[in-house]
Amino acid sequence: MTPFLASLIPANDDARLRALDRYQLLDARSEQVLDDVVAATARLFRVSNAMISIVEKDTVLVKAPYNLPAPIERVPREQSLCSATILQNDTAVFENLDHSSAPGVDTSLVRQMGLRFYAGHNLRTPDGHNLGALCLLDGPPRRFTPAERTLLGRLAGLVMRLLELRRLLGAHAGATVALWELVYRAIGEQLGRLGALAERQRLGSGPTRELAPAVAQEAGAIVGIIDQFLVSTLQRR
Repeated sequence: MTPFLASLIPANDDARLRALDRYQLLDARSEQVLDDVVAATARLFRVSNAMISIVEKDTVLVKAPYNLPAPIERVPREQSLCSATILQNDTAVFENLDHSSAPGVDTSLVRQMGLRFYAGHNLRTPDGHNLGALCLLDGPPRRFTPAERTLLGRLAGLVMRLLELRRLLGAHAGATVALWELVYRAIGEQLGRLGALAERQRLGSGPTRELAPAVAQEAGAIVGIIDQFLVSTLQRR
């Protein structure tokens, strides 16, 4: 174990990794619904890059990457800021990596890619395990307001709901493909409106907080639909 990694292991890591196994996330194949949410998130916050990270035992899986400077599938756990993010329950923000760092994390890789800003919010399971994070990265340093932290948390909650439904449906079972497509169609209208808000934000000049109530409303509507699928899936079991 490297000196970096030793300080990045939460006390409950064995239980966390067992919880992670239940979600069958450790492959990097593209899933359109996750790609769409991450892309909309990046545009909403006007950052150049975004992704879902999944913190494994020794590495961090990059899932649903949006516009990353290099094609990366996994990075060593000690080189990912998401490894530090899962140690806390609040949004982790590094507004300028030239002037701040995460204890235990070697930030040389992200800085070599020209990225100086990072914000991530945990993907927290219903039983309290942080599997990874919904992450934003950008080249120039920037301020990240309390309202933006709240909004990123809400969108991370939406991603976690999708992952929970994905787990219940059975991510790799052929018989569930049609069900997952049904979910995608059911939330398509709300995803479209979320994407439209993101595009409006990208083209506009106002701060993210101006669109926050509308974004929260669409995210809430998506969560409501997902919860209906969750209930019906559990009832069939």
